[in-house]
Amino acid sequence: MATDSASLEIHVLNVGQGDSVLVINRDLDKAKAAITAAKGAGGVPAQPADYVPYAVANDVPLAGTVKKALLMDGGDDEYGGDVLNYMAAHGVVQGTSGYCPNLLLAVSHYHDDHMAGLRSVFKKQVTITTKVDGKDVTSVTLEDRFRPVVFYGSVTNKATNPTSQRFAAFMEDVLGASMATADPTKVVYVFPGGLDGPGGKTVTISLGTGVDNIPITGYFLASAQGVWDAGKGAVVTIPAKGSVTDQNDRSLVLMLEYGSFRCLLGGDIAGDGGTAGGNFGVNQAPGGKAFFSQHADVESTLGPALEAFFPETTTWTAGQPKYLVPGYATVLKANHHASSSSVDVHLLATVQPVIFACSSGVKARFHSHPTQAVMNRVDVAETPRWGRRARYSYPADFLEVPNSIGGTYITEVAAKYNNKAFDVDIHEAQIIGDVVIRPFDETVSAVQNATAPGEELTIQVYGIGVLTGLSDPGNVLRDVTLGYTPGSVYPLGPVLHNDKH
Repeated sequence: MATDSASLEIHVLNVGQGDSVLVINRDLDKAKAAITAAKGAGGVPAQPADYVPYAVANDVPLAGTVKKALLMDGGDDEYGGDVLNYMAAHGVVQGTSGYCPNLLLAVSHYHDDHMAGLRSVFKKQVTITTKVDGKDVTSVTLEDRFRPVVFYGSVTNKATNPTSQRFAAFMEDVLGASMATADPTKVVYVFPGGLDGPGGKTVTISLGTGVDNIPITGYFLASAQGVWDAGKGAVVTIPAKGSVTDQNDRSLVLMLEYGSFRCLLGGDIAGDGGTAGGNFGVNQAPGGKAFFSQHADVESTLGPALEAFFPETTTWTAGQPKYLVPGYATVLKANHHASSSSVDVHLLATVQPVIFACSSGVKARFHSHPTQAVMNRVDVAETPRWGRRARYSYPADFLEVPNSIGGTYITEVAAKYNNKAFDVDIHEAQIIGDVVIRPFDETVSAVQNATAPGEELTIQVYGIGVLTGLSDPGNVLRDVTLGYTPGSVYPLGPVLHNDKH
């Protein structure tokens, strides 16, 4: 029997209408030891890929099994506790407070549905009861909770910073962690284009190594209304669409790379939504007064920048990643929760992902995500081919590529909001709660060592299946759609996808 192991885990957490992505580089030998200590040698699953879901399902502590972890965004404030509990169950944090030398934190941009939940990582509420004139008087104060080793965020700008008290409080949390007497958090502000300063270098994140000491690295390619275009050797500034800059336009864009596996995380950046983004017919955002996007088009600049920064492979050399197309990413997490002005066809034609993951929901707010336009763009039956942006001497949409998506996975989808049906057709997409995506190490190694095209990378997807609890009877969620495999340690699934390199 072939051995399947999965060192790299990408968890797209279900935080309702918000975003939170947890990336873990796992030490599987230590995970095996944790299971052995708790359940005995007979309790250890045969496949290393099954260690983590088995441990979580059986309450086996996974503390000490994480080499490095990155939490990017934490949903709105009411989800902070859920995110912490999830990280604790997966061994990322332990105890009730303290310095976390293996945890890196990032916020894609300073909107509440991405930023506010992260406050629960930095701080905890403590209720104090004192006697005043013989009566008990209670007050609530904030105390330090966890300090990550590094924090990444888009460089702040007085002209564009949110004016909310929540943003100010969050920045105080970051400042406090950076000024700790012992083990302070290093704060890295990412400048336009993902650089470490004006005219500087691309900010990278190291999450250690996986199989065969292959590095797991993140590259920031955009930030603060700027995209780094390696082809031009310059930062391309993205002008605001209106008189007021939208925080979404300032999102960090991060490409994670593990051998020939890549995952693109774009926060809430937007594209065009119309024909300029390659969207026609059922792929187009609604026109007229029914549709208005205040977001600038970042994707049309990001597409060619991805192709320049990540060229295709021309020589198959052992020990190197292999890519058949420039700008490729195995996984694309939907920009801006699959709003109709995001995830343009032209960007899909550049990235050519195998897996499309989307974070959407109702609580704490509802923005009618995912949209029908994006669901049509990623569905193979609706859109079997994607038009490419203008390239070489060819005009836009003259060249086409096959729709490459093998699976679409959504955290949750509304059935009804405010007693009105939300009837977007998600086609063949699966609703699975928290989405877990893991490339199998053995296939990462095989592609890395290949000397000719055709080696396949295998990616596993499974779901946790927990949906948001809604208190308003006028709001209803659709049920999960992915089935449980009898006898499996996985809550939902798993599903395997293969991609040739």
